[in-house]
This record gives sequence, C-alpha cells and structure tokens, in this order.
Amino acid sequence: MNHPGKYVLPTMLLFIGLLCCPFGTSAQGLELSGGFSHITGDLGLNGYNLGAAWWFSPSVSLAAQYDGGYNNSHIGDFEFTSVGAIAAKNHLQDFLVGPRFYFAQHRYKNLNPFGQLQLGVSHLHSEIQEGPTPTADNSDTAFAWMLGGGVDYQLNPHWNARGDLGLLRTHFANGAQSRLRLGISATYTFGSR
Repeated sequence: MNHPGKYVLPTMLLFIGLLCCPFGTSAQGLELSGGFSHITGDLGLNGYNLGAAWWFSPSVSLAAQYDGGYNNSHIGDFEFTSVGAIAAKNHLQDFLVGPRFYFAQHRYKNLNPFGQLQLGVSHLHSEIQEGPTPTADNSDTAFAWMLGGGVDYQLNPHWNARGDLGLLRTHFANGAQSRLRLGISATYTFGSR
C-alpha cells in the first residue's frame, strides 16, 4: 500500500498553486464553491465539497475540487453479538483538477449545463472495531479520475446553484473501484464569466 501522504501533499500544493497563479491583475473569472456531496461505496459516504475554478471564457473553466466523505456504521443486524458490537468508520478524500466545458448554445433560461473530466488522487482511511478488541485500521492513497456533468442555475450575476453527477474511479489496493458522486453546491464568481 502507498504511504498516505505520498500524493496528498503534492496535489494540495498544486491546488493552492492554481489559486495563486497570476492570471490577471484582479480576481475577474475566479469562482469559489462549497456544498454537500454523496459518494457511493463503503456503505455510502456523505460529506462536503470545496472547489475553485478559473474562467478562461464563458464556456471553459479549469476546476479544482476537494471532497470529504464520511461513514460511521454498525455492521450486522444486532448491536451486540457473541463477540460484541462491530463498528466501521470510513473517510474518503478526493483531490481532483480538470477542465469543465459549458454548453452555452444549449442554455435554457437560467440553466447552464456542463461536462467535466477531472484527474487527481483519492485517499481512503478505514477503521473496524469488533467488540472490546483493538481497532484495526488501514489506508491507501491512489490515482483517481471523475467523468461527469451537471447544471448551474444562475441566481444572479455572481451566485449560482450547482448540481452535478459523476463517475468517480478510484484505484485502491491495486484494484479499481467505480463509485457515483453526487454534489449540490453554491458558487460565487468574482467579476463575470
């Protein structure tokens, strides 16, 4: 298994670097977002997403995104078995960067549909505890990508409500896993797109 920090730190530095790059003399075209995300797999994970994007034109942006999903659950039908309660905790983090393409010619009223492809890394940390025994935990960090799309609903020239759905492909423990990721968020764009 890979060391958890092997890819996380370089990806975070890339994410921060994208935000700090001098694309111009002002924040025109910078978008910040945040909201709720749900990721299937590992008994389903609910959490939050944070993002930033730089608009190159009204139909193209470069987006960076962080998702943090959590699950705390008890395994089995009964809280207490002959070995005691079995509890599982999972924490999945995704750091993804890639282009987002808007289909401006298909815009309907305040709706603006888009497609996106993002590449990066995912980190999964799992803990299982069976009764009074010590907690067993494991983690892995690996390459990930997401292909999907969504729609922005323009509330005013700066604020949008966004819904998106994507296929998140992770590669933990030398295997590949497919997960669906649903995001609902609010975005704020400095200046105009």
